[in-house]
Amino acid sequence: MASTLSYTLQNEGSGPLIVLSHALGMDRNAWSPLLAHLGPQVRTLMFDHPGHGGSPGQPQAGTMNALVDEAAALLRDVARGPVVWVGLSMGGMVGMGLAIRYPALIQGLVLANTTAHYPDAARPNWDSRIATVRSEGLNAIADTVMERYFHADFRTAHPDAVVKARATLLGTSPTAYAACCEAVRDVDWREGLSAIHIPTLVIAGSLDAGTPPAMAQAIAEAVPGAELTILPKASHISAIEQPAAFARLLRAFVRDRCPPPPTATSDASTTDYTQGLQHRRRILGDAWVDRSLANRTAFNTEFQELITRHAWNDIWGRPALGDRLRRFMVLSMMIGIHAWDEFALHVRAALDGQEDSQLTPEDLKEVVLMAAIYCGVPAANHATGIVGGILRERE
Repeated sequence: MASTLSYTLQNEGSGPLIVLSHALGMDRNAWSPLLAHLGPQVRTLMFDHPGHGGSPGQPQAGTMNALVDEAAALLRDVARGPVVWVGLSMGGMVGMGLAIRYPALIQGLVLANTTAHYPDAARPNWDSRIATVRSEGLNAIADTVMERYFHADFRTAHPDAVVKARATLLGTSPTAYAACCEAVRDVDWREGLSAIHIPTLVIAGSLDAGTPPAMAQAIAEAVPGAELTILPKASHISAIEQPAAFARLLRAFVRDRCPPPPTATSDASTTDYTQGLQHRRRILGDAWVDRSLANRTAFNTEFQELITRHAWNDIWGRPALGDRLRRFMVLSMMIGIHAWDEFALHVRAALDGQEDSQLTPEDLKEVVLMAAIYCGVPAANHATGIVGGILRERE
């Protein structure tokens, strides 16, 4: 699926792309204090969750999986390779979901002021907040939210920051806010945390009442090799309250645990790669491409980049023939050169393709019959067996 999320990409500089994912009721602008301390040479992608900031809509059925799927679509559309995901509160929950469900998209994970699960005792509070927002709007809860997001000393010392955050909250779609509350209320990544095998930093605020340090500690203990840091004099939106300390932690984490990719490419090459990856996903499907990216090594990364830029962007990106005709051509050529693994891959991709480029079993039969004449009966016979086996798998 294509992403509809509004985002800001700063792609100049070096190092991995750092994705900043905001809290419930905030938007991408909440990261401005942190950006001021990170400096201009850091590559960043900031975005607004559904119904927040400039993004339309709301998560379907109010589920965390819907928020995760939206974020995954954005990364596939915009990011070149795996990213360092920095998520605060709801953004951290989305980050855990990405690391569990789409591990090939994430290189490093920073989870700030968040939890993998809320106890049952918290559910009535969430239910009450959802009901209030739906009946009275966000203004009815705005002051309470600000008190939970920022501790009293910060509110006194930085009233302008609180006013700005409050205005952001009130600019959020109430319908989307309520749906995101449902997603946050029901989040439960506990069983999947042990499967996260990427560098992970967990950050807590010593004064955070919404997701106290004990919740952060539970995540750090469940994720293999995760680090835990507790920021003093920080409550829930720690990246606004303690941006300098947060930036120091993030820079050190990226420097020490998220090394740059094996090769560096020019801006033009980066664009070719990004577009090629989109074509590759369209033709072969997200699941296969994610598995391929997850299997990259220092040895094969340059080859993966080569075929993505040239085969998938330079050839599959040409508009003249269209995807459907190209599928017929590739299948025929794979039979001709006896590339049976590639043939099976493209058979499955053709059967699962988008409606305008999808091939039917009857189409595949025509490919094999023509191959029998032009490529030889033994090759066509082998191709028939491969197609038949794939069709039987799907019955």
